[in-house]
Amino acid sequence: MTNLPPRKFSTSSKTSKQDSTPLQILLQMGFPKNRVLKALAATGNRSVQLASDWLLTHVNDAFIDVEQPREYIFYASPTGPLLTQLKEFWEKSKVVSTWNRAHNFPPHITLVSFFKAPDEASLQLAKAVKQVVEMVGDPPMSQLKLEPYVSHNFMGLFLSEEHAEYLKKIAVQFVKEVSSISTNLEAHVKSLHITLAYHFEASAYDSLKKLVEELRPETLSSWELRLYSRDSRFANHLVHKVTQSYVPVANDELELVIGDYIYIEEKQFDSSPDGWVHGTSWLTGVSGYLPAVYTQRTAESDAWTLHRAITLGNNLGAESKSESETDADMASYPHEDLAQEKSEDTYKDWEKYWKAVTFDKAEAGILNVIGDRGLDLKSEKACGNGDTASMGDCKEAKAKDGKERRWILGMRHGERVDLTYGAWVPYCFDDNGTYVRKDLNMPIKLSERKGGKDSYALDTPLTRVGHLQAQLVGEGMRLNGVTVKHVYASAALRSIETAHSFLQGLQADPSVKIRVEPGLFEYKMWYQTKGMPTFMTTQELHDAGLNVDVNYKPYIDLDPNTSETLDEFFKRNELVMQSAWNESHAEGGNIIFVGHAATLDLMVLAFKRLAQGKTDEPNYQISQNLLRVPYCAVGAVRDNPWEVVSPPCPPSINSSSARYNWKMLLDI
Repeated sequence: MTNLPPRKFSTSSKTSKQDSTPLQILLQMGFPKNRVLKALAATGNRSVQLASDWLLTHVNDAFIDVEQPREYIFYASPTGPLLTQLKEFWEKSKVVSTWNRAHNFPPHITLVSFFKAPDEASLQLAKAVKQVVEMVGDPPMSQLKLEPYVSHNFMGLFLSEEHAEYLKKIAVQFVKEVSSISTNLEAHVKSLHITLAYHFEASAYDSLKKLVEELRPETLSSWELRLYSRDSRFANHLVHKVTQSYVPVANDELELVIGDYIYIEEKQFDSSPDGWVHGTSWLTGVSGYLPAVYTQRTAESDAWTLHRAITLGNNLGAESKSESETDADMASYPHEDLAQEKSEDTYKDWEKYWKAVTFDKAEAGILNVIGDRGLDLKSEKACGNGDTASMGDCKEAKAKDGKERRWILGMRHGERVDLTYGAWVPYCFDDNGTYVRKDLNMPIKLSERKGGKDSYALDTPLTRVGHLQAQLVGEGMRLNGVTVKHVYASAALRSIETAHSFLQGLQADPSVKIRVEPGLFEYKMWYQTKGMPTFMTTQELHDAGLNVDVNYKPYIDLDPNTSETLDEFFKRNELVMQSAWNESHAEGGNIIFVGHAATLDLMVLAFKRLAQGKTDEPNYQISQNLLRVPYCAVGAVRDNPWEVVSPPCPPSINSSSARYNWKMLLDI
């Protein structure tokens, strides 16, 4: 056997993904350490991407640099049938007694009272939960017992002494484990219980008592230990969920985004003369006045952060968690799927077009109706927006040399399965690894790929709605006479599927195939903690029925085992986009890059630098636009001369919907 030569280790500055922590990655991205620690604590140390999104949304938070420890609380939380019972009780009790203090929290047994800890301790606190379970051991084997208790000011379910002793040991051990982090925490060792109602109206006593008597708490249930935290500044505030968006018209007003939570002091409602109250956004940390009617009160815990959840196993009668029992009832930080504005201002740019096409039956393309308006990338002179130039000053669809001006388009992928359903893979594949569709919006089938279901967990497909969104964009461009000849897609499955459905809506010639380009993939460091996905090969994609070019040789060979800086992330996208434009220049035809939320910004910056002939620019920074890019959003640039222009099709908006539970009909 031939002896192996000694290996020469690379002196490259690149390190493997295991070498860097989320803290180090975010510091490398240029964020200050105090802000990074705060972001990681606020998002439960779940991922680099969540933390970076938090930092971007909180850029205008006046308290972002203020040292303010978070408040933590440690619960034993029921899951399974008991949780279902208690949620139903919550809803019915709201009807008979309006809001009472129990509605502020999820069903739980408090193990350790609220305590404060610095941001840098958040990960250590989460690890302590698992360590405590390992130290105390398994809970009792016998069936858990909860005894109802009813009085005129409190109703609850008290835990039997046998199981109470086990949870008390958990609480005491947790206090010992984290006593060096915080000295103001206290274990609950008396009368462990689940609160059902308190601080309720006296007139509601009989109705609430009847609801308690209908409970069957001995139902088989499982339990979890859960560590939550909250922003301590708002411990005594009400939490309201935004139900209608609002765009501020005055400097002291707060922008409202559907799905956001607002912290509001209770006295605001008592003292407001006009229905406007002062509040602070959970999403951005910005404060201002808002119309209270655009919000609805919700549980305080909806704005908490879940740091760790440990299942106590089958010894308390637990069963495997069902597909419906996720953490969806608790808030998770929205990073890719923010609600979009739905005000009339959204439609102003397209009003002329809709009127011309719908009522006047105009055959002209969209840009002949609203004008080819944009921003000159070379002179940076605004065009056609009423500020610095008139419509007559704008460039025409044909350049001075008589050639058609090419479209360069950037498009984000459509709605993705994982962000719609959460942890979907464990519930949608049977023991043989066969995909089982569990919802109409899920894919009808999934093709075979190397790595099977585990690969799908990291490389998610589109939902059925995601495919429709992409088709609508293609249809919109086709109806406006815009064709696409060159299609490049990120190696992520969701981007390739988006490109495929886009071409279907465009009714493109079958010869127009998708060139799978790893260089268009997202920033690698967002996958530092969970690992980079293993992408499908072009042959696997072809076998799955996707119209990919199996002979295409990518510009970038993306190494999943190395880290990258933000500048390297930008450079590889820039290389792909500029190279694609240069190599297709002689052939002509429009280009589209189908990728991610950042693709639109990256495209504009790449061609701005090309137009200006610049190669030495300041370090690339992630734009705040990233959080305002909805699924299948399209950005557009035209060449000869270079301009950022209006996309050649209208935008689209779709509303989110909760999953319908047919069991509600059983109560009729």
